[in-house]
Amino acid sequence: MNQKTIYPKVATDMFWVQFFWALGFLGVLLVVQIIKAILSIIKGIEMNDYFDAVFIAANIFMLVIGIISSYGFLPYYVSNGVTRKDYFKGSAIASVALSITIPIIASIISVIQIFIVNLIDLSILKDSSLGNATGDEGNMVAELILSIVFTPFIDLQSNWLLAIFVFALNIFIYYLVGWLIGSGFYRFGVLFGLVCIILAFFIIYAQDLLLSLALDLPVHDMFASLQLPIYVAVIGIFVLAGLTFWMIRQLTKRIAIKM
Repeated sequence: MNQKTIYPKVATDMFWVQFFWALGFLGVLLVVQIIKAILSIIKGIEMNDYFDAVFIAANIFMLVIGIISSYGFLPYYVSNGVTRKDYFKGSAIASVALSITIPIIASIISVIQIFIVNLIDLSILKDSSLGNATGDEGNMVAELILSIVFTPFIDLQSNWLLAIFVFALNIFIYYLVGWLIGSGFYRFGVLFGLVCIILAFFIIYAQDLLLSLALDLPVHDMFASLQLPIYVAVIGIFVLAGLTFWMIRQLTKRIAIKM
């Protein structure tokens, strides 16, 4: 195969493998939603819709498969003659495609769920309130931790296009920081891996801050007076993503493969 055509094949292969993992993940959440719907009907309580449920769990899912990219895909491809550069480019493309695909699937299923619930006149879905949690006043550490769980969120029913876009941006960043953490541990071991975890926290917090300011969501007091247009936030997030890509590339450029 011509060397110039290898990375699209890597991207395609990685996307389909990770996509089938995502289908399993989405399927489990769908089963959970069905069980919760039955319990909600029986007990007369409200529940979040499917889009909300996936939004909460997808960050951790993408973080984990980002780590797997370093520990699973990198050794496999390089040991089979694929250059580290082609692996990097292929994985980057696959991460973008997966980040777009998951929110689209979640939104389609959620729309079907909402239609069925409305059709049979069940009042079991509650209004979304995700993304509005903040830590203790003045406690930056608490906010850093909460940013892992409660990321900026837009309700699918209020603005479906923006909701999908924000969702995709969130999980894309989580994939990247997982990839960064995995690459740091794989190349330099525990100590540098811990440094990458700290970097990942601040990357996630910076992304959350940019989006929260743009979407007029609660932020730490020291940033409360700032106002940020959505396009500036998006540019800032892409700069963050670019810096993260650069760090990953530096870590994987000459990485020794452990057999």
